Order: sequence, then C-alpha cells, then structure tokens
Amino acid sequence: MSLPILIGMMSQMLLNVIDGIYAGRLGLEASMAVLNYGFPVFYLLFAFFNGLSIGTNSVLARYIGGKHEGKAENALGQILWITMGILVVLVGIELLLQPLNYYLHFLKATENAARLTHQFLAFLFLGMPFTLLALTLGGGGLRAEGNMRAMATAQMMAVFINILVAPFLVFGAFHAFGLGLHGFGLGVKGAGLASTVANVIASLYIIRLYIARKTLLRWILLPKWESLEGVKGIFKVGVPSSISQILIGVNWIIMTRLAVKFGATAVAAIGIGGRLDLLSVFPALAIMTSVLTLVGQNFGAKQYDRVRATVRIGLLTSFTTLTALSLIVFTFRHGIIGFFHQDPKTHDAALHYLSFQCLGYGLVGINIVCSGAFQGLGRGLPFLLLTTLRLLFVALPLAYFLSRPIAEGGFGEYGLHYTPVIASLLTAVLATTWILSAVKGLKHPSPPAQQLA
Repeated sequence: MSLPILIGMMSQMLLNVIDGIYAGRLGLEASMAVLNYGFPVFYLLFAFFNGLSIGTNSVLARYIGGKHEGKAENALGQILWITMGILVVLVGIELLLQPLNYYLHFLKATENAARLTHQFLAFLFLGMPFTLLALTLGGGGLRAEGNMRAMATAQMMAVFINILVAPFLVFGAFHAFGLGLHGFGLGVKGAGLASTVANVIASLYIIRLYIARKTLLRWILLPKWESLEGVKGIFKVGVPSSISQILIGVNWIIMTRLAVKFGATAVAAIGIGGRLDLLSVFPALAIMTSVLTLVGQNFGAKQYDRVRATVRIGLLTSFTTLTALSLIVFTFRHGIIGFFHQDPKTHDAALHYLSFQCLGYGLVGINIVCSGAFQGLGRGLPFLLLTTLRLLFVALPLAYFLSRPIAEGGFGEYGLHYTPVIASLLTAVLATTWILSAVKGLKHPSPPAQQLA
C-alpha cells in the first residue's frame, strides 16, 4: 500500500520543488518571492485543508472498516461543501483586509520581492478549488478506501504536466534537448500558473473516477444534512492536524524572519533548505498515510493486534527508509543545491543547512508516522501537542538562542540550521513512547456476563 503513496508523495514533492528550481533561474529576488515568501503562504492554506483531508481519511476508513459505507459517502459529500465554503470566506478576508501585505512587511520583503510574491500567489491560487477537490475526494476518499494507486496516478500526472508546461510559461527563451525554444516569459506568474494547470488536470482525473463509478465510495453531490456525526469526527481529528501543520508553516516564517538580519543569502538558504526538507516529509507522509488507513480500518473492525503490528512496522519502515534517504542526500548534496542556485554564497549557506538537516530525516519519519497512527485511532490531539512542543517550546527558543552573534556565544546564521534536528530528536523519543503505550492498552471489550437461570 505504501509504494503507490510513496510514488504519489514524491510526485507532489517534485511539483513543489520545480517552482523553486525555475524561480532560481530568474534571480535572487524571484527565488525569495517563491521559496521564502510565496510558498509559506500557500503552505499555510494547504496545511489547513490537508488537515481536514487527514480527518476525512481517518473517519471514512473507520466507517469502511465498520461496514458503514453509506455514512462514509454522506460525510464525504458534506465535508467537500464545507471546505469550499471555508475557501470562499478566506478569499473574502484577503480581499477586504489584505493580510498578505502585513505578512510581507513582517518579513521585511523589498518592494520588488513583494510585487513578485503577489504575482506568484495570484496565479497559484487560481487552482485552489481544484486542489481542494483533489484533497477531499482523493486524499480523503480514495485513500480511506485503500485506492492508493489512483491518487498516485493523479499526482504523477500533475508533475509531468508541470515539467512540460512550466518552462514555456516562465521563460521567454530557453534551451531544451539541444533546441532553442520560445515561451511566454511570464516569470513567477508562469511558475504559479503551471502549478495551477497541473492541479486542475489532476483533479479532473480524480473526479472522472467518481463519475465513472470506479471507486468504492460514491460522490454524493447533494448529501443529507440531518446528521453531522461524520463531519464532527472529521473536525475532531482534522482541526488538531491542521493546526499542527500550520505551526510548521509559522515556524518556517519565523525562521525566515530570524535569518533576515544575516542578509539575503541567509534568507535564500533557509528557503531552499526548507523546500528540500520535503525530501524527508513526503516519503514519511506516504508511510504515514498507509499507517493511518490501516490503523483506522482495523481499529474500526476491532482488530487490535493488527493495529499494534501496523504501528510497529510503520515506525521501523519509516526510520530505516528515511535514514537511507538521508545518506543519499548527504552524498549528492552539492548537486542538489546546484539545481536551485548558482550564487556561491547562497550555495554554501544552503549546503550547510542541508548537510546538517538531512541527518535527522529518520527522526522526522518517526514523528510523522506516530501522528498518523494517533489520527487512525481518531485522536488528533496528541499530534497537536507534540508539534506544539517541538516547534514552540523547543525549536523556536533554541533557534533564537543559537542564532545569536558568535561574539555573544551563538553560532550566527548557522544556529538556525542546528535547531530542527535537535527538536526532532526530543519529540521522536516522546512520540514513540506515547503511541506504543496507547496501542498496547487497546483491548477487546469483555463479553456480557451470562445471567444464571
């Protein structure tokens, strides 16, 4: 089950990385507009809805395991309408209050970088309704029923489309396969538009599966609203997951703000390094999604021995796979950084970040799989508590302390590079202990006592 998810997640990683690679060819400010300023905004919005997608996966998997497909279909239809309504509200807030301008001012973005960020996000968000369709129907519905291959196909389709169309939209003239080609020269607007086109086509593929009845669950366009049991369960798991993922985005933003005092190259290095952190996050998410689905289905069916086995295998698989990946990344780190930037100073700073950060990939995998196991059990709060501990009470204070000037006993900008691994180590130990204790305590209900005649 994990292999199709892994392929799909790696495809999603490439979809996010491609924008950064092309933006890096447009100059330092364009790179910062996409990687440092634009992507965190998109991630915050994506994180919220992805959390609801995880909640949908958890609830629907338990419904399917308990043979309640009708409830699952109705809940899927309800949450899709709710997510679309939330998106409309968020768009209205941006149009009326323009919080993006305050965000860019907080990060001390230059006037040109702010302009490029607005352009990138405007074209990227054109496809947001289709992204929500893919998250809900695909990430929530298809994965809950175990149809991982279809979701992976949609994600790979998006990557290939993005790779194909992005150069023509971003550059006015470029070379490929020994040929001199001409494009539209839209710059960062083209990078955002390429992702939008890719997401629209991938979403249409998922919609087609439901319309053609090639899924276990049906897509009910007009669900019944008498009962909100499923939606309440989705929000119970999904909101803590959303907040946890949003905190990760907030952490990126604050790390960027802390890097501002060290100059543009330090900021660009954090942006490149943060995007390359996806090398560990997406494979771990692939394993986590399998763990979440299997734990949810077996928990719903009261197969607790299988729940415990799934958690143990998931933790071991995640740690070993991500540790092996870290060795590969460390070996080829020079070439990986070179895809994003040719500037020597930016290259050296990003190289230092990646060299240290990749050593903690296995720890990242443990934390993510533990969160998926808790969500499969219908418990979203532990993930939120662990993320809050890691980011707010360990990573950010440590980043502020370690990034002090060298003359004051700190490590300067390199202090920002050390904190993620230290924080991941502490929470990985706690998360592993917590989840193993939780599944160990699962017991079959005692049969009712027989009454004596």
